[in-house]
Amino acid sequence: MTTTTHRRRPASEGGYTCGDETSARIIEAALTLFGERGFEGASTRDIAELAGVNAPALNYYFKNKEGVYLACTEYMAERTWDYLAPTIEAAQALLDTRPDSEQLIESFCAVQGKIGEFMLVSNRTHNWRKFYAREQAGLGPTSGEELINQRIGQSIISVTSGIISQLLGPTASDEECILRAVSLTGQLLPFHLNRSKSMKALGWDAITPERYALLIGIVREQTVAVLRSLTK
Repeated sequence: MTTTTHRRRPASEGGYTCGDETSARIIEAALTLFGERGFEGASTRDIAELAGVNAPALNYYFKNKEGVYLACTEYMAERTWDYLAPTIEAAQALLDTRPDSEQLIESFCAVQGKIGEFMLVSNRTHNWRKFYAREQAGLGPTSGEELINQRIGQSIISVTSGIISQLLGPTASDEECILRAVSLTGQLLPFHLNRSKSMKALGWDAITPERYALLIGIVREQTVAVLRSLTK
């Protein structure tokens, strides 16, 4: 898989100097326009204009539009993993011990809750939502989808299906455990990927702390009920 290198040209060479700052502005602008217009609809010229740079700067740092797109997915994946990693790693460490069913259930809910917190409460995801929704629907270059799956998706599925595997016992198939894990962790996706319709159905204009507490409380209640049923 090809990775994108963000270039920084030394001042002695002339041209662009603050590489990290400039590339970050381009990525933020691209996330917005790719989200609003899709990969085909967002032009490199419009991305450069929104970022406040000349069009050649975009080609200098990212070579082409697909390079910008892949940089966006890398940016999202890195920051998402930074947010989720401690909780996912703690859950993985628990699996290496001999936890009881309630510890396993609590660990699953902790991962689920952290994902929900990041998707629905964190301000960082505001400009990413439409981009991510298009990415999940397969409406962008496949390289971006593969990167997010490798960096984030596989880790989440691995630990959550591992928890379910221990709850079900050794006779459970990998396929069943993954299906159960995906269905349980996906309860919050309508509010992330299709927020406007979900909010309209509820008559909400925003997800306030009180509304989020209600939502995550219901999701947790449903998750705990399902997971406890697996141990009977």
